[in-house]
Amino acid sequence: MSVCKLIIITGKVQNVGFRAYLENIAKELGLSGYVRNIGTNTVESVVCGEKELVARYISACKIGPKRAIVESVQVKDAKNDNYEGFSIWL
Repeated sequence: MSVCKLIIITGKVQNVGFRAYLENIAKELGLSGYVRNIGTNTVESVVCGEKELVARYISACKIGPKRAIVESVQVKDAKNDNYEGFSIWL
């Protein structure tokens, strides 16, 4: 079953390679969507794909790359806008 989720990650998540980290995981899992910085210390991502793979992506959001410090991860249902692949939005 395919799902889409909006994920808001806060903490030390900017200038630590967080967006590239999530892009790599999404591509490895074959997911579509995007990741971008929004405001200070906050990253937003929309990810779409098979439920189990999206759950693995969300788990990775809670860990982050080595230099990141994740304080919170909020997950909500999102609309599927038929994203082509996964990309970093600036």
